[in-house]
Amino acid sequence: MAPSNDVYLLPRDKKEQERLNIQHAFLIKLVYDERYIFDESIHLGEGSKILDAGAGSGAWTLGVAKEVPESVQIYGSDVSSANFPTTTPPNVTMTIASTVSLPEEWKNYFDLVHQRLLLAALRREQWPVVLSEMYRVLKPGGAVQLVEFDLSPKSKGPAMQELLKVLKGAYAETNLVLDVATKLGPLLESAGFVDVQVEKRHMPMGKKWGEFGKQGTVIMKGAFQNYAGALATAGVIRSVEEYLDLMDQVEKEWDEHGVQYVAVVATARKPASN
Repeated sequence: MAPSNDVYLLPRDKKEQERLNIQHAFLIKLVYDERYIFDESIHLGEGSKILDAGAGSGAWTLGVAKEVPESVQIYGSDVSSANFPTTTPPNVTMTIASTVSLPEEWKNYFDLVHQRLLLAALRREQWPVVLSEMYRVLKPGGAVQLVEFDLSPKSKGPAMQELLKVLKGAYAETNLVLDVATKLGPLLESAGFVDVQVEKRHMPMGKKWGEFGKQGTVIMKGAFQNYAGALATAGVIRSVEEYLDLMDQVEKEWDEHGVQYVAVVATARKPASN
């Protein structure tokens, strides 16, 4: 099956790489509770292997390498190497691979597979395929960890309502899944995973929330701004300039109302025996 990068809504350039790295630090504090691996029952050591699927800039890949023993082998995969880190520790390997078709030789290979924020990359029909691939490459008893955003916050002003309308149009046009964060549990169960756990974390946007709110604005507004080219191509905005003006209005509403977006963390296990 073809990789999903042909509908990826974000660019792969230096500006986006910088945003991804800032976003990573924000997420580690507010979503990951300053830990890289949610399932505390996972024990990694000699011979253990981790896959960071859709690794992007490799921020999580490099971060988890500092948290686990050096004997653990860590792979970061993505359909493009454009945002890969220039240097990696000896136990980290960055490789080009699509999550919809991971290397055949990886069957029953990994103890943990991590993936986050591919809601702007994977089409509706690809999500079951991706989870099936994760299931295939995990060892029996291995764990999966997924993180996705819910882009429909409860507090909405007129600009936020217009932004949501634009996003719904773009995701429908490209067959991406805007609300995939709310579907992670059922998707994992359908793929055969067990011990499925789903947790929500709130991410503040706007000056009302102080420094974290300001950081949230930089990250989320930056992402939405970087959508501009793809949204224009999809024909869901009249002009990039008008859309960027809308984002300025959205920021004002965030500052006024102190909006919170939700991140969903889903963990599960491949059964120890099939």
